[in-house]
Amino acid sequence: MKCTILNRNYPPDSGITGNSANELAGYLVQAGIDVRVVTTGGNYQGGGTVDTHIHGTVHTLGHLYNGKNKVLRLFSSFVEGREMARKAASVESGPILCMTDPPLLNYWVSRKARQRSTPWIYWAMDLYPEAFRAIGVIKAQNPIYRFLKRRLLQARPAGLIALGPKQAEFIQREYAEIIQTVILPCGITQSREAQSRPAWAEGSEKIRFGYAGNVGEAHDERFIMAVIDAISPDTHHFVLCAYGAKAKAVLDYARGREGVTIVETVAREHLQLIDVHVVTLVPQWDHVCVPSKAVSAVCEGSSVLMCCTASNDNWALLKDAAWRIDVDADLNLDVGKFIAQLTHDDLQSKRTMARQISAELLRKKEAAFAEIAQMIKSLQA
Repeated sequence: MKCTILNRNYPPDSGITGNSANELAGYLVQAGIDVRVVTTGGNYQGGGTVDTHIHGTVHTLGHLYNGKNKVLRLFSSFVEGREMARKAASVESGPILCMTDPPLLNYWVSRKARQRSTPWIYWAMDLYPEAFRAIGVIKAQNPIYRFLKRRLLQARPAGLIALGPKQAEFIQREYAEIIQTVILPCGITQSREAQSRPAWAEGSEKIRFGYAGNVGEAHDERFIMAVIDAISPDTHHFVLCAYGAKAKAVLDYARGREGVTIVETVAREHLQLIDVHVVTLVPQWDHVCVPSKAVSAVCEGSSVLMCCTASNDNWALLKDAAWRIDVDADLNLDVGKFIAQLTHDDLQSKRTMARQISAELLRKKEAAFAEIAQMIKSLQA
């Protein structure tokens, strides 16, 4: 039994998607499947450190560009995806599990799979080309967008790994029904006790809010700013670690404010030291992106304050450990009211639910891994 996993980053390079791929590869190897991995050795900012054994036989092609220039990134991603698909075909190792980094990797894999009659599995993280439409750089009626969608429909995946049931429904509407579907949220972790406490977590009974992650096109920076505005330095503390397209605006807004600590990174084991993790997703990104940081925060035993739609996958999955501010709300007014009324008892109730959800998510991940292994084996039967 064989399979090939494709993703731009993979341990020892940083990236949550690469770490997820490596974890699945470890399970598949134990299940008797020969796993090959094709990667470019690219890093993802904020991906965190990797402390796990590297699983599978890894083929690293090298990346063209790892900077922030959007045009260069898009060009290099297009080339990298083509080369990764070619390499996956050349190693001839069973079904291809195609993740979605670099953008349009699924386009190249679908082409190659069709040419060689190779089954492929769509492991959906950020969706492309749908993400380009969500950003607003292209419309659904655009000839290029329609061409990409048409080509993808000509070589539909044999299986789907989706981040949530809402995303799975969205993809199946776009591509017509995919019979074999597995739900596997990204960011499910095993909580571990913090071995140390950073300076921002020492000696205070204040309620800690935090934003630790990407502030990109999919996120509403105004929500983060509204939370910063609403905290009272006497009773609250805000920890901010931000990167991405909109990060500078948020960092500039927060810098110098009383009650706000800006840090370069927040270790995974320190997520639990933040009481309320702030999460945001703008409506046009629903199902195109399902932020993993909300899942990781709850798995570490924290609560989450979300600004999203009611149909968001993270809200459906985590709402018992979360609160939601509607995307159409008066953010300053509604956030201010929420924070003014928040108590330690409220937090304790949500943290209790977070531990229960975490245990259930870990069980779901194990079951999903088993389903994926069975899917791979069935595609080679």
